[in-house]
Amino acid sequence: MIREDFGKLSKEFEETLQHLATDITTGVLFERLPPMDLWKRAEASVTRLKDLAESCKESMLILKPEQAVTIEERFNAFSQALTNFRDILFQNSAEPLANSRLAFEQLRHATVEGSDFLMQIREVRDNPSPVINEVLRLREALEAKGTVVTIEAPESIQPMLERLMRDIEALRTALTALEQAFQNVKERVRALQDDSLRFTTPQKETVPTNETAKNNPTTENTQQSPSKKGQLSLSQFKN
Repeated sequence: MIREDFGKLSKEFEETLQHLATDITTGVLFERLPPMDLWKRAEASVTRLKDLAESCKESMLILKPEQAVTIEERFNAFSQALTNFRDILFQNSAEPLANSRLAFEQLRHATVEGSDFLMQIREVRDNPSPVINEVLRLREALEAKGTVVTIEAPESIQPMLERLMRDIEALRTALTALEQAFQNVKERVRALQDDSLRFTTPQKETVPTNETAKNNPTTENTQQSPSKKGQLSLSQFKN
């Protein structure tokens, strides 16, 4: 079922991404719209894309766990661009249309990152891990076993059928253990990502001394005219 569900998710993700790109190229969405108007026109596609991307990511980590790092990186790049788009539109500004221009750049950037993420989705969908693919195939076969009501067979092969049933039960147990191992791998990947954030050291701001300020009078002027706190600028989002 997971492969079938993933196939449906990937198709909807591709269609929604194409719809968003079409809205941009045809002028349904454009940078001269006021921020709230731009958000209202893009909200449905942006929200749905974020949900679909999250669901696709979870399926991809199961189907191809050996590519977990790449999957997470491409998902994060796409998701962050969509988040930036919304955050910029909702921030206070004396020049709302400047926010619209900056947000629109992030939305176009999101379509590029979304295309990269879609390529990863297709790769996992078409080439899942052989081991995982076989496990899922066997699991589906076991689940389908419940639809068989009776099996008529000569007594001579009854011992063979009994051994087969024992092997199936043993396989069912092994599949359960393997599924738990997959879950543990996913949890370890998330834990490693969380731990990696602890090694990020924020840069310390250099406060000029009185002597430095005398030698560099422009420093004081620069410090007296800071940009608004929390205000995002275009340079922060350029690639």
